[in-house]
Amino acid sequence: MNLNPHASAAPAQVENAMAIVILRIPGTAQEKRGFQYFITNTARELTGYYTSSFWEYLILQASAAEPSLRHAVIAIAALHEEFSNKRLGGVSPDHENAESLFAINQYMKAVSHLRRSLSAGKQAPLTALMSCLLFICFDYLRGHFDSAMMHLQSGLDILPDLSSRSKEDGDIVEQIMAPLFMRLTVQSILYIDTRNSFDQRRFAEKLMHVRTQEPALIPESFEDLEEARTALDMATNGLFRVFYTCDGK
Repeated sequence: MNLNPHASAAPAQVENAMAIVILRIPGTAQEKRGFQYFITNTARELTGYYTSSFWEYLILQASAAEPSLRHAVIAIAALHEEFSNKRLGGVSPDHENAESLFAINQYMKAVSHLRRSLSAGKQAPLTALMSCLLFICFDYLRGHFDSAMMHLQSGLDILPDLSSRSKEDGDIVEQIMAPLFMRLTVQSILYIDTRNSFDQRRFAEKLMHVRTQEPALIPESFEDLEEARTALDMATNGLFRVFYTCDGK
């Protein structure tokens, strides 16, 4: 799977390319619709005010080729659409239940594909890492935080090994995946997870072995919002590691 973390194109080119991808990917009409919903709505929501090579390019390229990623993407899109419909109102209970069942079914398909590939030794570690991130997102949306933390733990276990593989995988990990997992870990410990201090320190210690790009000095002013966010992430990660690895020692 050849992935370009810095892919960019004009909006019209991206739209045309995605239309072709949607037509060519396998699956039912409902699954293709879910994939399209993710591209046009969910990815934008997950990115928020920031640019994101992962949500805007990387995961779309990979999910077109990898069944585990594709079904996970569709599952997240189905949950997102269900939540959006609830906010707008006028959704019947039957329709709501059908959407929930479809999302869970897609999630189970994603897990099943990943397990089969891992058992056969055919699953690329980078794909497994991206699957972990999508599973975390899905479980957070459902409020299943214990399951999300298990996937987060699995992702942190995969990260160090991936950094030492091919240069392409190493670049993707250091520039895109590692910062995402660091941000998720900090958010999980500080805002979501209620584990004891021992488990919190254990997560922090795992982050000590995660390689990212060398941090730059924080400038006096920022060129854009993304640069400011990167600086904030570096400062937060540093404080997080120091606090949880030194606390109680």
